[in-house]
Amino acid sequence: MAQTGLLDKITESALDIDNGRKWLDTDGFEREGRISYRKGIALALLAFREAADSASRDLELLTVAEYTFLGQELNLCAPQDTQTASSLKQAMQSFDEAFLALNVVEAGSIYHAVDECLPHRREYRYNDMPKDSFHVACTGHKTRLTNILRSPGINLNEKELLEQRRANMVTAQAVYVKKQKNAFGIE
Repeated sequence: MAQTGLLDKITESALDIDNGRKWLDTDGFEREGRISYRKGIALALLAFREAADSASRDLELLTVAEYTFLGQELNLCAPQDTQTASSLKQAMQSFDEAFLALNVVEAGSIYHAVDECLPHRREYRYNDMPKDSFHVACTGHKTRLTNILRSPGINLNEKELLEQRRANMVTAQAVYVKKQKNAFGIE
Protein backbone atom coordinates (compact mmCIF):
# COMPACT_ATOMS: atom_id res chain seq x y z
CA MET A 1 0.00 0.00 0.00
CA ALA A 2 1.34 3.42 -0.85
CA GLN A 3 2.15 5.45 2.23
CA THR A 4 0.41 8.56 0.91
CA GLY A 5 -2.87 6.73 0.27
CA LEU A 6 -2.89 5.17 3.72
CA LEU A 7 -2.11 8.47 5.43
CA ASP A 8 -4.85 10.18 3.42
CA LYS A 9 -7.30 7.58 4.77
CA ILE A 10 -6.05 8.16 8.32
CA THR A 11 -6.42 11.93 8.00
CA GLU A 12 -9.86 11.72 6.39
CA SER A 13 -11.09 9.23 8.99
CA ALA A 14 -9.99 11.44 11.90
CA LEU A 15 -11.78 14.43 10.37
CA ASP A 16 -14.95 12.39 9.78
CA ILE A 17 -14.90 11.10 13.36
CA ASP A 18 -14.39 14.60 14.74
CA ASN A 19 -17.15 16.10 12.57
CA GLY A 20 -19.45 13.26 13.53
CA ARG A 21 -18.90 13.86 17.23
CA LYS A 22 -19.52 17.58 16.84
CA TRP A 23 -22.61 17.16 14.69
CA LEU A 24 -24.09 14.53 17.00
CA ASP A 25 -24.22 17.30 19.58
CA THR A 26 -25.71 19.89 17.20
CA ASP A 27 -29.48 20.21 16.79
CA GLY A 28 -30.53 19.33 13.26
CA PHE A 29 -27.22 17.65 12.36
CA GLU A 30 -27.57 14.46 14.39
CA ARG A 31 -28.16 12.28 11.31
CA GLU A 32 -25.18 13.75 9.44
CA GLY A 33 -23.13 13.37 12.59
CA ARG A 34 -23.99 9.69 12.91
CA ILE A 35 -23.14 9.10 9.24
CA SER A 36 -19.84 10.99 9.43
CA TYR A 37 -18.84 9.29 12.68
CA ARG A 38 -19.58 5.80 11.37
CA LYS A 39 -17.85 6.52 8.08
CA GLY A 40 -14.76 7.79 9.90
CA ILE A 41 -14.59 4.79 12.22
CA ALA A 42 -14.98 2.37 9.29
CA LEU A 43 -12.33 4.16 7.22
CA ALA A 44 -9.88 4.28 10.15
CA LEU A 45 -10.42 0.60 10.90
CA LEU A 46 -9.76 -0.25 7.25
CA ALA A 47 -6.60 1.88 7.20
CA PHE A 48 -5.21 0.43 10.44
CA ARG A 49 -5.90 -3.10 9.23
CA GLU A 50 -4.07 -2.34 5.98
CA ALA A 51 -1.15 -0.95 7.97
CA ALA A 52 -1.08 -4.11 10.13
CA ASP A 53 -1.12 -6.31 7.02
CA SER A 54 1.94 -4.51 5.65
CA ALA A 55 3.87 -4.38 8.95
CA SER A 56 6.29 -7.20 8.14
CA ARG A 57 7.27 -5.43 4.91
CA ASP A 58 7.00 -1.83 6.12
CA LEU A 59 7.05 -1.35 9.88
CA GLU A 60 7.54 2.37 9.44
CA LEU A 61 4.17 2.62 7.63
CA LEU A 62 2.35 1.04 10.57
CA THR A 63 4.08 3.41 12.97
CA VAL A 64 3.51 6.47 10.79
CA ALA A 65 -0.18 5.59 10.53
CA GLU A 66 -0.54 5.70 14.32
CA TYR A 67 1.56 8.86 14.54
CA THR A 68 -0.59 10.56 11.90
CA PHE A 69 -3.81 9.62 13.69
CA LEU A 70 -2.39 10.97 16.96
CA GLY A 71 -1.46 14.19 15.19
CA GLN A 72 -4.96 14.56 13.82
CA GLU A 73 -6.46 13.91 17.25
CA LEU A 74 -4.18 16.58 18.70
CA ASN A 75 -5.07 19.10 15.97
CA LEU A 76 -8.77 18.48 16.53
CA CYS A 77 -8.53 18.52 20.32
CA ALA A 78 -10.43 21.32 22.04
CA PRO A 79 -8.01 23.94 23.41
CA GLN A 80 -9.47 23.63 26.91
CA ASP A 81 -8.89 19.84 26.93
CA THR A 82 -5.34 20.18 28.24
CA GLN A 83 -5.06 16.68 29.72
CA THR A 84 -5.87 15.02 26.42
CA ALA A 85 -3.58 17.36 24.51
CA SER A 86 -0.76 16.61 26.94
CA SER A 87 -1.28 12.86 26.58
CA LEU A 88 -1.30 13.10 22.79
CA LYS A 89 1.85 15.24 22.76
CA GLN A 90 3.63 12.72 25.00
CA ALA A 91 2.58 9.85 22.74
CA MET A 92 3.83 11.68 19.66
CA GLN A 93 7.14 12.49 21.35
CA SER A 94 7.56 8.80 22.21
CA PHE A 95 6.97 7.90 18.57
CA ASP A 96 9.47 10.56 17.45
CA GLU A 97 12.04 8.68 19.52
CA ALA A 98 10.77 5.32 18.22
CA PHE A 99 11.44 6.40 14.63
CA LEU A 100 15.05 7.11 15.58
CA ALA A 101 15.40 3.63 17.12
CA LEU A 102 13.84 2.05 14.02
CA ASN A 103 16.44 3.77 11.84
CA VAL A 104 19.27 2.51 14.04
CA VAL A 105 18.02 -1.09 14.20
CA GLU A 106 17.60 -1.13 10.42
CA ALA A 107 21.18 0.09 10.05
CA GLY A 108 22.19 -3.23 11.59
CA SER A 109 25.78 -3.35 12.68
CA ILE A 110 25.72 -0.25 14.88
CA TYR A 111 22.84 -1.67 16.91
CA HIS A 112 25.31 -3.70 18.99
CA ALA A 113 26.42 -0.40 20.53
CA VAL A 114 22.84 0.28 21.62
CA ASP A 115 22.71 -3.08 23.35
CA GLU A 116 25.94 -2.28 25.18
CA CYS A 117 24.45 0.99 26.47
CA LEU A 118 21.27 -0.51 27.91
CA PRO A 119 21.03 -2.55 31.10
CA HIS A 120 20.63 -6.28 30.60
CA ARG A 121 18.26 -6.84 33.51
CA ARG A 122 14.88 -8.31 32.69
CA GLU A 123 12.95 -5.04 33.06
CA TYR A 124 15.11 -3.51 30.32
CA ARG A 125 14.42 -6.34 27.88
CA TYR A 126 11.53 -7.22 25.62
CA ASN A 127 11.63 -10.85 24.46
CA ASP A 128 15.35 -10.87 25.36
CA MET A 129 16.03 -7.88 23.12
CA PRO A 130 16.95 -4.35 24.25
CA LYS A 131 13.89 -2.44 25.41
CA ASP A 132 14.76 0.72 23.50
CA SER A 133 12.62 3.74 22.67
CA PHE A 134 10.64 1.81 20.05
CA HIS A 135 9.42 -0.66 22.66
CA VAL A 136 8.83 2.11 25.19
CA ALA A 137 6.64 4.00 22.70
CA CYS A 138 4.60 0.92 21.78
CA THR A 139 4.17 -0.20 25.39
CA GLY A 140 3.17 3.28 26.54
CA HIS A 141 0.71 3.64 23.70
CA LYS A 142 -0.83 0.22 24.36
CA THR A 143 -1.40 1.36 27.94
CA ARG A 144 -2.96 4.62 26.76
CA LEU A 145 -5.30 2.78 24.38
CA THR A 146 -6.19 0.22 27.07
CA ASN A 147 -7.12 3.02 29.46
CA ILE A 148 -9.37 4.59 26.82
CA LEU A 149 -11.03 1.21 26.22
CA ARG A 150 -11.91 1.04 29.93
CA SER A 151 -13.89 4.28 29.75
CA PRO A 152 -17.64 3.75 29.99
CA GLY A 153 -19.93 4.82 27.19
CA ILE A 154 -17.56 4.34 24.27
CA ASN A 155 -19.33 3.16 21.15
CA LEU A 156 -18.59 -0.50 20.34
CA ASN A 157 -17.44 0.47 16.83
CA GLU A 158 -14.94 2.90 18.32
CA LYS A 159 -13.82 0.19 20.77
CA GLU A 160 -13.14 -2.06 17.79
CA LEU A 161 -10.96 0.67 16.28
CA LEU A 162 -9.12 1.16 19.58
CA GLU A 163 -8.57 -2.60 19.86
CA GLN A 164 -7.18 -2.67 16.31
CA ARG A 165 -4.81 0.18 17.12
CA ARG A 166 -3.69 -1.62 20.29
CA ALA A 167 -3.20 -4.86 18.30
CA ASN A 168 -1.12 -2.87 15.83
CA MET A 169 1.26 -1.93 18.63
CA VAL A 170 1.65 -5.63 19.51
CA THR A 171 2.33 -6.36 15.83
CA ALA A 172 4.80 -3.48 15.65
CA GLN A 173 6.76 -4.83 18.59
CA ALA A 174 6.81 -8.37 17.19
CA VAL A 175 8.13 -7.13 13.83
CA TYR A 176 10.61 -4.88 15.61
CA VAL A 177 11.97 -7.80 17.66
CA LYS A 178 12.65 -9.62 14.36
CA LYS A 179 14.53 -6.56 13.13
CA GLN A 180 16.51 -6.47 16.37
CA LYS A 181 17.40 -10.14 16.04
CA ASN A 182 18.42 -9.56 12.44
CA ALA A 183 20.68 -6.69 13.55
CA PHE A 184 22.35 -9.10 16.00
CA GLY A 185 22.60 -11.87 13.42
CA ILE A 186 20.10 -14.06 15.29
CA GLU A 187 17.65 -16.07 13.13
